[in-house]
Amino acid sequence: MLSSADIHTLMLPHLVHAEAYDAIDPPAVLAQEAGIPEEQVIKLDGNENLYGPSPKVKEALASYKSYHIYPDPQQRKVRQALAEYAGTTPDRIVAGVGSDELIDLLLRLFVGAGDTVIQCVPTFAMYATFTHLVGGKLVSIPRDETFDVDVEAVCRAAREGAKVIFLTSPNNPTGNLVSELAVRRLLELGAMIVVDEAYYEFAKQSVAHLSPQYANLVVLRTFSKWAGLAGLRIGYGIMDPIVAERLLVIKPPYNITVASEIALLASLMDKEMLLSRVGNLVQEREWLMGELRRMPQVTPFPSSANFILCRLPQGRGRRVYQGLARRGIFVRYYDTALLRDYLRVSVGLRHHNQALVQAFQQILSEGAT
Repeated sequence: MLSSADIHTLMLPHLVHAEAYDAIDPPAVLAQEAGIPEEQVIKLDGNENLYGPSPKVKEALASYKSYHIYPDPQQRKVRQALAEYAGTTPDRIVAGVGSDELIDLLLRLFVGAGDTVIQCVPTFAMYATFTHLVGGKLVSIPRDETFDVDVEAVCRAAREGAKVIFLTSPNNPTGNLVSELAVRRLLELGAMIVVDEAYYEFAKQSVAHLSPQYANLVVLRTFSKWAGLAGLRIGYGIMDPIVAERLLVIKPPYNITVASEIALLASLMDKEMLLSRVGNLVQEREWLMGELRRMPQVTPFPSSANFILCRLPQGRGRRVYQGLARRGIFVRYYDTALLRDYLRVSVGLRHHNQALVQAFQQILSEGAT
């Protein structure tokens, strides 16, 4: 009989000391930390869409009568609707619990213990998390001083036997795009190239049209950002039909819920309104960029997403983050060597952005006390 102290001996060795993804807290927890009512929290740390979902989503969820029936394991309605929206065919579509689940499934499909996965850092931390969970070997290629992908360095690393290469466009947290030319060059290496386009609707640049030409290309997207469905967890991938067929086999049979399916379909019925909100957020991004550029101690980086990465003077990143949090404004702080004095701020509505700018100015003028 094993004791609690010994139970780890049954666990997979590479998971015994695995670290969790550094996820963000919900508003209730943030309010408690700041000592303020929840409704006063200004949450700019998760790249969520503060407009919220389409009103049609609430109506559709309220009127549905069959929540006691399992969802379609083949995702037929969802895949058809997504194919029409993305300009492709249903056999190239797989939906997931956010795009996160698809990252996990792709690594399960292509990466075994010791196989190499390449990422270009700084980037979305879930690639590293899921690579470690499947026992893969993670190779991190630093981006250049403007956060562009070092294509030559990726090529050199990939020639040593990489199975999967992750590219993010726009990149999270830096906001910059990967060129189609760079993607095409990496596709010729023969590894699986996963282009994460979670912020596609804000950038309007995609490589999804390359999918019919390259069986080793997967493009990931999500409804969390543009459609305001982060809490309902629905994303999708565009890929070769053979890859899609295998993902449908290995995924949990009822991975996306009926509620997620309803919300997705209702969102697509109201896509013009949702995309108009995206346009408003892009305008707000440019307004916020202008305000941040006027602050001599803040260096914001150009972004094609719904967030802006800001560099602060050396040693000031954590203190500014804490100063904002005390005022009920929560942004993303990365306690890593690459981004120690950087903050990523999500673009909110005008009153959120104005409050952020005002707080930034106060904290920096006070020496971030």
